Parts: sequence; C-alpha cells; structure tokens
Amino acid sequence: MEILAIVLGCIAFLGCGVHSQSCANITMDSCTIPEGKIITSVTSPSPDNCQLFCSQIYKSCQTWVYRNIIQDTENCDLLAMDITELLGQCQEVGSYRTISFEDCVNPASPNHCEGFSQAGCSFTGEILETLPGVVDRKTCAVSAELRDAEYWMYNIETDDCVLYGINNFDRTCN
Repeated sequence: MEILAIVLGCIAFLGCGVHSQSCANITMDSCTIPEGKIITSVTSPSPDNCQLFCSQIYKSCQTWVYRNIIQDTENCDLLAMDITELLGQCQEVGSYRTISFEDCVNPASPNHCEGFSQAGCSFTGEILETLPGVVDRKTCAVSAELRDAEYWMYNIETDDCVLYGINNFDRTCN
C-alpha cells in the first residue's frame, strides 16, 4: 500500500504532538507499507485521534499513519511496525539542516517521536544543488551542512540529494 499524503506518528510517548518545533518538520514520503503490517484502518477526524486509537485501543499498534483526506473514509492506518521499520519503506526522506533526522527516528534518542513527521510535501524556492550518487540520507544531511542549505531531501531509489536554499523556501504538506 503506497501512502502519498500522510502524517506519521509513533507511540513511544503519549505526549507526541503536532505543535513540536523540531521532529514535526522531518519528511518521510512515498512509503510502502508491507503486506500484513496494517492492523486495521479506521475513520479518524485528526492525527491526535488516530494516535489515540493506536495507543489506547490496539495494543500491538506501534506506529500510525493519518491521511489528510476530505471524504468520510478510513484515513487512519494502525501499524504493527515501529517508525524505524517504516522509514526503511520510504523512498524519500528529508529535514531542515538544523534538525537531526537521525535523532527523530532513533528509538534510543530522547527526541524520538517528539512530533509527527509529514509526507505528501511539495517544496518551492531556490534549489542550491542536486547532488547525484549520494550514498545515503546521512551523507545528504552532511552535504546540507557543507552547503549551508535550509532543507535537504534524499531519494533512496535514485540516490539524489536535493539541497534547498533559504531564499523563498516553502514546504507545504498535505
């Protein structure tokens, strides 16, 4: 199942919230959820409500995916996989240069699940550089530091690292 416009969350801390100023700004996009990992899908009015279904109703739920869609339909997937496992299923990841993507997705980090991550994002503004053949997301993040980029996006399939400048940068997520 491919997820295009989602908000991702985890159950590590029930205090997770969308108002976070850090990990809420990472992007995990074009994720494919493996067969058998969706416990169930429910209709939910908000990411917070989706999180409650995961934390209070389904004990095997470790991560949830909320899709911002208008119609009354099942838009909250409750997953039997942790956020790190889900990350391995995503084609594109990214972050502001000043946020440690690795801390946000590492269960041992105190910042883990500090906020909800987003997907279905579009980026506008100055592209400083597109670096082909970058070996992994960590190297892409380092290149953002070296180039003083505002935001970086790494495509796992193509090994492209796109660096965005601060001029007119905007990140809009569904």
